Amino acid sequence: MRISGRNAVALGVVLAAAALLAIPMTVAHVIYVYQSQVNFNATAAPVVWEAGPNAGAVSLTVTNKSSVIVSMAIPVTNATEIYVYQPLELMVNNGPKNLYVDACSYSTSYSWTPSSVELIVYSTTTGSPSSPTGTITITPSTSACSASGSVTLGTGSYYIDVEVLPSLPAPHVTPGTTVGTLTLYLSVT
Repeated sequence: MRISGRNAVALGVVLAAAALLAIPMTVAHVIYVYQSQVNFNATAAPVVWEAGPNAGAVSLTVTNKSSVIVSMAIPVTNATEIYVYQPLELMVNNGPKNLYVDACSYSTSYSWTPSSVELIVYSTTTGSPSSPTGTITITPSTSACSASGSVTLGTGSYYIDVEVLPSLPAPHVTPGTTVGTLTLYLSVT
């Protein structure tokens, strides 16, 4: 059979269309493989909490290192102020960050509560308690402990001192007796 003229053109169009339709089906069965390399650098945690050099003075414990819970036993005397130097240390690896007390609680077996507790935050290298980076004031109560203030921290290491202003007169207890325990839920954002 011989194809000529219009039939030849029509057949050519049909064959061209069939060839075009066949291409996507052929391409659909092709698998492309790409190779890549991804490098990850280990980074330090944004914030690291540690018991400071004088943590033992207030039986300080640090738990849950990401959103830290600090518990300390408050020593009581008839002094007008109790100052605990460097019980807590904080390393900020990626500042600025804001330090604040998310929640707090106070427990005691006596009918005594400190009038206030102040956290004094300062740089381990360039600061001092007399010129702190900032302070946070806590009003302990067995019914509703509260805190006010926050401290903005840049990259670096910080000490957190604790100043207790007792309600006088203090209870008459055997020296060395723990009168109350203050638990702080500290957060850094």
